[in-house]
Amino acid sequence: MQGPSTLSAADAAYRQARAAVARYDLAGVRQHLDTARNLLAGCKGPDAAGLALRIRLTGSWLSCDEQGLPAALAEIDGVLAEADAPENEHIRALAQLQAGVLLARAGEFDTALGRLRKAAALSSVLPLDDRVRLLINKGTIASRTSSLDEAAADLQEAAELATGLPQYRFMALHNRGFVEYLRGDLPAALRDMAAADQLDVEVERSVAWHDRARVLMEAGLLEEAAGLLAQAVDGLRTAGLVQEWAEARLDQARCSMLAGRAGQGAGMAQGVALDATGRGEEARSQEAGLVALEARLPAVVSGDAGLAGEAGELAARARAAGRSWLADRAAAVQVLAWAGGGGPVGSETQGALRRLRNSPYLSTRILGISAQLSLPGGPAGRNRLLREAAADTSTARAGAASLDVRTAVALHLSPLIRLDLERVAAGGNGWAALLATERWRAALQGQPSVVPPANAELAGLWSSLRQHNEELRTATAPEGRALRQAIGLIERQLRERYWAGQPQGRPVPAQRLARNWLGNTGVMAYFWAGDSLHAVRIEPGLPAQLLHLGGRRDIDDLLDRAVADAQAGGQAPPGPLSAVVLSSLTESLDRLGKVLLPGNPGQGPLLVVPSGGLARLPWGMLPGLRGRGVVVSRSVRSWHDGAMVLDRVPRVAVAAGPGLALAGEECAGVASHWEGAHTVTADSGHIVQALATYDVVHIAAHGRHREDSPLFSSLRLHGGSLFAHELEHVNIRASLVVLSACSAGRGRLRPGDEALGLAASLLAMGVRAVVAPLTDVPDAAACRVMGEMHRRLALGQDGPAALADACDGVLDASFTWFGSPWRAPGRA
Repeated sequence: MQGPSTLSAADAAYRQARAAVARYDLAGVRQHLDTARNLLAGCKGPDAAGLALRIRLTGSWLSCDEQGLPAALAEIDGVLAEADAPENEHIRALAQLQAGVLLARAGEFDTALGRLRKAAALSSVLPLDDRVRLLINKGTIASRTSSLDEAAADLQEAAELATGLPQYRFMALHNRGFVEYLRGDLPAALRDMAAADQLDVEVERSVAWHDRARVLMEAGLLEEAAGLLAQAVDGLRTAGLVQEWAEARLDQARCSMLAGRAGQGAGMAQGVALDATGRGEEARSQEAGLVALEARLPAVVSGDAGLAGEAGELAARARAAGRSWLADRAAAVQVLAWAGGGGPVGSETQGALRRLRNSPYLSTRILGISAQLSLPGGPAGRNRLLREAAADTSTARAGAASLDVRTAVALHLSPLIRLDLERVAAGGNGWAALLATERWRAALQGQPSVVPPANAELAGLWSSLRQHNEELRTATAPEGRALRQAIGLIERQLRERYWAGQPQGRPVPAQRLARNWLGNTGVMAYFWAGDSLHAVRIEPGLPAQLLHLGGRRDIDDLLDRAVADAQAGGQAPPGPLSAVVLSSLTESLDRLGKVLLPGNPGQGPLLVVPSGGLARLPWGMLPGLRGRGVVVSRSVRSWHDGAMVLDRVPRVAVAAGPGLALAGEECAGVASHWEGAHTVTADSGHIVQALATYDVVHIAAHGRHREDSPLFSSLRLHGGSLFAHELEHVNIRASLVVLSACSAGRGRLRPGDEALGLAASLLAMGVRAVVAPLTDVPDAAACRVMGEMHRRLALGQDGPAALADACDGVLDASFTWFGSPWRAPGRA
């Protein structure tokens, strides 16, 4: 017979196995459990019997991964049957806890929560670590059933109890962050998750990466989510966590779908479904099957009876199994697959759509609204649903302080926008089409916010980023690789801190668009419906016209050629090559102008509201617009609301950056036209201060547009670059900012036609107008055009007209007036 020391050693091995479970180290679990079983083989008595039962419970983790959920539940229920004596109450609590955790891993969340509530009723007999573990799991699983108050209370209590248990404190903080995300508070979610990530504790980070990826995916930050999901999937596969790997793989499929790669997403989901079916895990199989069905929706044009039938069958099976959330989504897929041709919808489906519209997930709410819109109904009900979706999105965007997040939220609204714009394009009513496009542009309007002043840690990160970028200019190849890796890490840290910022204020209801806002200004407002470009043209005194302009492929080809020729023209030295490039540019612009400005383009001021890739075009270069005061704005409403006429002489600051031969001359010329103009040092600190204290800020510097990460687009200044992201915590006073920097007007488009870049960031932060080129401009041309534009502005000429009159040649017109009209009082 083995003595007490052997029993103690077996218990120690069992506890090591439990610790390995907390680290998701399944190989360690197996090793320590085998040791515990061998030591326990000869031990007798109630203590040994109780330990044997606990070892069997922990072993069910391995059974679940090796044989599937049914085998693991059978083992747990066997332990429950043997532990019916009063002295085994704590083992029954542990058994219910284990069953709940494993059920949740397989997607059986409602059943899992029922088991955990039974465990909670017995929790007073559990030691502290098991009580904390129970609270963490119960809170996490309650969040998956939308029991958010119960989840928040459990995880808050777990975080408080786990002060001396760092691994469990990590889990409690991280999962509390996920609950905050479900409640709609993305910044709080990211703060909690970041606090957990900063704990110095040995845990398997793959599960945490997966959770953070889900938050970022819901926020629309797909590239960042995809990167974390890839890390999570690899880590979970290596750790042997089959269930968690399957769930992360499903989210990879969803991420691919949102990014427009529906076929790839469907393939991933079908693979997960096959694996789950083979393991007898019906809940996971159904969930994966639903993702595969959703991936087929984008291809539905006029109805797909097969897809509708499959979705209906899945909805019925899921509802029969008590998986209401899955059944509701499947019902929505069925309605959308009908595409208006499925006949009347029963009360059960109507109830499903109502529940989806009350979901904590924005993406799920939009799914419910989209399905509802596809049902027969009158215009009043349709407009109510569209207003609901627009208002919901606007509120979600206002809940994030980071411009990065606000622009990304539009991703979930894109399918709904597409359906609505296809409807108005088919209707043929120009004013109705303009109202529809304006509704979505208002919902996706960048909300100015004031983030609290940067702290020392944030300032240090910006300083390091500037230093690394400067070092990169002269680095050798090996040094460059290391620097780029360090830069990427700093940029990720900075973005995450901005994502977690606290927003200020709520969205302001937009006024209804009024025709009298336009005065003598014409409008060309473009939008895509399917693969066709349309425009609403409004000429003073005439009704709005809806124009069909052509297919996407042909227009994209013309646009690509024109933009490439304009860029080459700005770089070509004087001589024969320049003449060839200008000839090609002239031809490209002429062909593009005939498509985008059909008929007589009219006279007088013009507002252009571009869509998609049209935002890359220097509109003033088009033959019909040369010499005409053109404003490029993201909407008629933002153009109207931002218009400014100063009642005093503006305070003007000019700054000349390094490396431009004529920058000093340009700034001196600009300053000479304004009374009391100040020359400020062109470094990041002085530029930020100038934006906060002057009315007009003119910066002549090298610009760099970052297509891969547009909010890190920058101006090269003395002492390092100034990045677009840095402007998010600046309380900007300037109403007019001129960026005489090559390509400074460029931006990367995100869903909702919102661009990210230097010019777009300034406008989102409250600047009324930005002047910047969309391509490279020769230094001499920039010096000449900017001096003449400011001379005219100082005389009181309207801003867009002043810019147009200052441009002599076609390349000069790369300079574009963004935002709204602006005028200063003229000199006496």
